[in-house]
Amino acid sequence: MTETGDKRRPPLGMREITAVGSGLGTFILVDSIMMYSAFEMNIMGGKDFSLLSQALALLLLAFGLGGFLAWKMTGFTRLYGVGLMCGWTFMTLFSLGFCTGLNT
Repeated sequence: MTETGDKRRPPLGMREITAVGSGLGTFILVDSIMMYSAFEMNIMGGKDFSLLSQALALLLLAFGLGGFLAWKMTGFTRLYGVGLMCGWTFMTLFSLGFCTGLNT
């Protein structure tokens, strides 16, 4: 057997972990930015705003874009979409639904 000599590429499993982690990190960043202002107004300001618009936008980002990428694309982008959906699930479970608008 001949070797290809391509030693610069990371191991196969590391690419998948990086792709899913990138999607997860992107969702956590977007979620943190979107929900911070709503929590600031609700808790610190004493006002009662609905989080429905933020919750729907996060659902659309996670399962609309993430589902589309996981269904139609290949390679890194497919796993990136899976990471977006995993990010929504992680943030929902980690914050008991507060950060995704399920529990107000």
